[in-house]
Amino acid sequence: MEDPITEAKKELIQWIKDMEELEDIAELMKIKSSMTSDGKVAETQPKYAVEDDFDERFAKGMSGEELMRRVYEHIESLPWKK
Repeated sequence: MEDPITEAKKELIQWIKDMEELEDIAELMKIKSSMTSDGKVAETQPKYAVEDDFDERFAKGMSGEELMRRVYEHIESLPWKK
């Protein structure tokens, strides 16, 4: 069983091949030019500013001493069995 879209495309291709009227062909060319490539209508895309702020985020980050202090606090807060 063939895909219905493929079958419809084949019918349209044959119909266009059999066309003789210049006005009809011109109208199809208008439709084609109003579409973007790949048959999709173009949509505006929002622009996002992507910047690499790694150094800034790293400078604001936690120091090694702060990390170790928090690790020890967390370990001491665990319910250890004695």
